[in-house]
Amino acid sequence: MALWRVLATALAAATMLAGSWTAVAAADDPPPTAQTVFGGDRPHPVATSVRTNPCQDSAYGLNQHIVIHLFGNRDDMTCTQAFPYGPDSPAGVNTYYPADIADTGSAPLIVLTGGFESSPGMYDRLARQWVSNGFVVVIAYEWFNSLAYVPAAALAVAMSADRDPASPLYQRIDLSRTIFAGHSAGGQASLQIATLLPPLEKTINPDLHVAGVLAIQPAPLAVGALINVPTLFLTGDNDFIVPDFAWVRWWQYNLTFNAPAWIANARGVSHFSVVDELNNYLSAGTAVAWLRYLAFDDESAKSYFVGPNWQLPTDKTYFSVDRNPLANSID
Repeated sequence: MALWRVLATALAAATMLAGSWTAVAAADDPPPTAQTVFGGDRPHPVATSVRTNPCQDSAYGLNQHIVIHLFGNRDDMTCTQAFPYGPDSPAGVNTYYPADIADTGSAPLIVLTGGFESSPGMYDRLARQWVSNGFVVVIAYEWFNSLAYVPAAALAVAMSADRDPASPLYQRIDLSRTIFAGHSAGGQASLQIATLLPPLEKTINPDLHVAGVLAIQPAPLAVGALINVPTLFLTGDNDFIVPDFAWVRWWQYNLTFNAPAWIANARGVSHFSVVDELNNYLSAGTAVAWLRYLAFDDESAKSYFVGPNWQLPTDKTYFSVDRNPLANSID
């Protein structure tokens, strides 16, 4: 009996110790990554007239397909028929919106601009994910995609749809929550338009307000000192085209003195990861969190960017995360 008591006591002690260790381990566990929280689709169904096909259906697209796989992409890209990926016009604006927008009221606007030489169809997955979160998304394109007039054209199309009684978006776009987002050359163009537009926004449309910018691996022709709206710079530590240590940090993020700014350098992300499937673009969830924070003041999303215990620095997705003094001062 004495032996059984000793064994029972030892077992009870081991159980308590294991429970205590588990509690400590749980307390020390980092918060979930933005990708696990925000990386999936949300409830809004997507409406669009955009049709995509495998990029390798065209000779030009096949070349791009080979290049992005050499850079480490895992998935095949999708393209539209916009020239040179097909016979359609090389310039235009593609529109995506929540199919239930008539029932849910107005939606914030994202103006998305792709990279140099890209097809707008390459960003179809990203646009659909953002629409599922309750946004209207317009993608401007004209192959170069490098200057402010490209996102400006998409904004004009969105404002026209909002004023058109025949449009399903009539009086359904909340222009006071307009966000510019772009990748590579389109990131550069988004930073440019966000620099130029705010002083003129009320002249253009009394309801228009630029809420912020999402600059994904942006090209160099934009300067942070001219930016006056909240901006998130997303980079990748496998990006040899727009490396984190180059202009995106030194004269874009580091010179953003007049607005809150953040920069996050993702592990294993190359320059073309953004056109992969969303589960293989590891910053997709962070992008959604940023957009939801800007447009909806979503508390869960906000916690990744704001406050003394902001969660992005503990997100294992990132090799490094920084924010400037103005971002530090936000409660």
